[in-house]
Amino acid sequence: MYLVSACLIGVNCRYDGDNNYNEKLYEMFKESLLYPVCPEVLGGLEIPREPCELITIKNNYEVYDINGINKTTEFFRGAQKSLEIADLIAVRGVIFKERSPSCGVHYIYDGSFNKNLIEGKGLTTSYLEDVGYKIYSENELDKLEI
Repeated sequence: MYLVSACLIGVNCRYDGDNNYNEKLYEMFKESLLYPVCPEVLGGLEIPREPCELITIKNNYEVYDINGINKTTEFFRGAQKSLEIADLIAVRGVIFKERSPSCGVHYIYDGSFNKNLIEGKGLTTSYLEDVGYKIYSENELDKLEI
């Protein structure tokens, strides 16, 4: 069993109320191989919501929405709840959505809200990696051990 970003299996939980449907992941979900989570919703954010971007300052994470409102507390709460779920069901790993401020695996937006990608990890990805979970992006499905 793997955790998966809920938006990747068609759940309309993105900031804009849409999803990032991936047919292969949806088929894996139907086979009970995936457990969907949306850290941002778990943290208490609504659907839809203002877009948010992650800023890392001296190894400290801060998340702001496009209006400059600090959403760091909600993002940390979502990361903690995602970890609790991962531990509870003893997942083998995690499949997260690239570029998300929560779930980005290799790339996130730079915090300028200009769609500039930088190398980096989302807050929940970092949180789960720090305790030993292996994280894959939706582009790395060939690396899964199923």
